[in-house]
Formats: sequence, structure tokens, C-alpha cells
Amino acid sequence: MATVEEFQDMQVDGMVVARTPLQLAVARLRHDYVALCSLLFIALLVVFAFAGSLFESWTNHPVNKSNSSGVDDYTLLPVGPLGGCSNGLASVGEPNCFVLGASNSLGYDMLVQLSYGARTSLTIGVVATILTVAAALLLGVVAGYVGGWTDTTIARLMDIVAAFPFLLFAVAASVAFGPSLWFVILIIAFFSWFYPGRIFRGEVLALRDREFVTAARMLGASNTRIVLRHLLPQLIGPVTVYASLSIAGAIAAEAALSYLGFGLPLEIPSWGRMISDAVPGGLYINAPFLMVFPGTLLILTVLAFNLLGDGLRDALDPRGGTQN
Repeated sequence: MATVEEFQDMQVDGMVVARTPLQLAVARLRHDYVALCSLLFIALLVVFAFAGSLFESWTNHPVNKSNSSGVDDYTLLPVGPLGGCSNGLASVGEPNCFVLGASNSLGYDMLVQLSYGARTSLTIGVVATILTVAAALLLGVVAGYVGGWTDTTIARLMDIVAAFPFLLFAVAASVAFGPSLWFVILIIAFFSWFYPGRIFRGEVLALRDREFVTAARMLGASNTRIVLRHLLPQLIGPVTVYASLSIAGAIAAEAALSYLGFGLPLEIPSWGRMISDAVPGGLYINAPFLMVFPGTLLILTVLAFNLLGDGLRDALDPRGGTQN
């Protein structure tokens, strides 16, 4: 049932103009300040991720470049924030000045590593999600619309993939095939598509016998046209919501693999590996910033995408209300 707010439609030249579902969703999202704050954080994170080369030029510390100035001569610990910066930020650009300190015992610059690590996380999250959603849509829609033995086969395939232990299989595959960015993306997508596939299958099962689909079929529309023109538009909401949540899951999965030392090559910066580098010898006890900086960014990023997904779900839910 429509809410009272949905009847408070826009008036243009004295005439009531009904708002589209997209306009209603935007109106709901506009008043969801948690989702908007999450969206702002994600936008800032994207800018931060692609500012890595600027940070390299500003600090004069290339990515993955060892620097003995990043290690304290007496404690042998990585220098902390503003380490070696005798004149504060005015010293930035000097070889021994580290704005956020060094990220490990090799003297890598923390700021530069965090920026490139953000780029790695976003790249893996977005690309893995695109592959996940594409596979889930294809198999979920085919299973739900065709039905019969096709539906049964795809449903059992989903059950089989769901039964695989992700972490164990990913570690074993990494040892067998070697570290690779595309390996991480593909392995995450392979173990992620079955869940949205079930959701899309269920949606199509509920839609395929609706009146508008039956009418299109009676008018001679082909199965391809029915799927593309009538069913897929109905899945925009679930796809949008799941994509946001999937990015968060992919970022967390990549961090877990990197923390364990599997997946990505050493030359590709990763927040998970930065956290892992703080563990040997109890470095994080005497230099907690080694774990706090990448760990905080990782938590906030995953939280932002999850909260944005929740906000999109509420905004796209036609049973929810909106405010004017």
C-alpha cells in the first residue's frame, strides 16, 4: 500500500504530477543522512585512491621504495607520524620526512602506501562485483525464467559452490597458480555469485507469471525481449543494493587474503598486507599506528559500503516512505 507521503506528489502549473519510482527513491535517499555520509566518504576515498602519484611527488617517496630514514636508528622501529619532519609539514618533500610515518620496517611511506592500497581495494571490489553481478544475473534469470531441468541444474550448482570453503580454496589456489591481481578478483567473484544468483532467481520466479509478462507473451514478444524489456528492469533495485554490499565483501576478502600472505604480488600495495607487516616481532605493540591507520581505513570503507547498501535498499523499497 502506498504511504501518505507518496501521494504528496509534485505540482506543476497547478496540476499534480506523479513521481516516478526513481524520483521517490532519490527523495528517500536524500533524507537518509547515514547513507549520504557513507556516499561522501566513498567519494573522498576514490579521490584519495587516485591521488597516489601526487602523494609520491609531495613526499618524494616512491611507492614500495625502501628508505632507511623511515626506521629509527635506536629502536629500529618504523618512525611515527611526522617522523623526521623537523619543521612539521614544511619539511615534507625531504627524504627523511614521513607525514604519517613509515608503514613497515623497510621504511615505506605510510601515506603513499595507504593511497595505493585504497586503489587496490577499490579496483578489486568494483571489478569483482561487476563479474559477480553479471554471472548472478545471467544464471539467476535463466534459472528463474526457463525453469525445469535448467533451473534444477543451476540451483544445484549454486549449492555446490556455496559448500566450498572460500578461504581454504583461495589459499590452495594461490599456492598452485601464484599471486596475481586477477586471481584475487576471479576467486572472489567465483565464491560470491551464488548468493545474488539465488535472489535474482527468486525475483524472476515471482515475476515470470505476472500479468505484464503474460500480456507480452500473448502479443508475440520473444523470450529475449521479455527478459530484457520486462524482467531485467524489475531487478534494478536488487542489483543496485547487492552491488554496494558486494564491494564491501570483496574488499574485506582481499584484505583477509593479503593478511595471510596470499593473493596479491608483493609489488601491489594492500591494506591487509600493511596490517600483516605490523604483526611480526610485535611491532604493533610499540608502534600501534602501523595497524591503526590501515585497519581504520579498512573498517570505515567496509562500513561505508554496507551502510550505503542499507540506505539504497530502504530507498528502493516501494513499501517505504519518503519525505518532502
